[in-house]
Amino acid sequence: MTSGRFVPLATVTTAVVSSTLLMLGPACHEGGTLDCGDACAPVEGNYPLAFQDDAGLPAECVNLDVQAVASGERLSIQPAADGGILTGTLTGVALTGQVYPSGNLSLNGTPLPSSDGGLSTFLNVNATFTGGPDDAGSLSGTFTGNYSRIQGTSALRCTVTRPFTATRQ
Repeated sequence: MTSGRFVPLATVTTAVVSSTLLMLGPACHEGGTLDCGDACAPVEGNYPLAFQDDAGLPAECVNLDVQAVASGERLSIQPAADGGILTGTLTGVALTGQVYPSGNLSLNGTPLPSSDGGLSTFLNVNATFTGGPDDAGSLSGTFTGNYSRIQGTSALRCTVTRPFTATRQ
């Protein structure tokens, strides 16, 4: 005997999945949002970063023995096979991300963990590209490095955020 207080699990599951798909909107169906195709900004290339207003590393980063990304360090960006998907490298760290027709891009990456359980690193580059495929092109944006190290029973953390500009070579 059922009292009517319990809704069958299949009904709840269908309602949750349907409402989630409605919230995503039609652009997420059929791969519409990530592949900007020929409309993607032509960002591929090598960009030596020029950091602005360099105030050095915060004290908590010095305590973690974080090495600052130096001006002149090269950000390398390549398009992947799938439209607006990007790959790249910065200081030897593999990055992946997305570029949009507007020229906005975001790349993220983390190096493999060190064998000594040392410093954990997460790098993020958010920038806007200006220019075209046949000119130098430039980036203007922000580099963020999040660093942490487990020490005893606590984690030491620091974040470095630095605005930059870069001209494609």
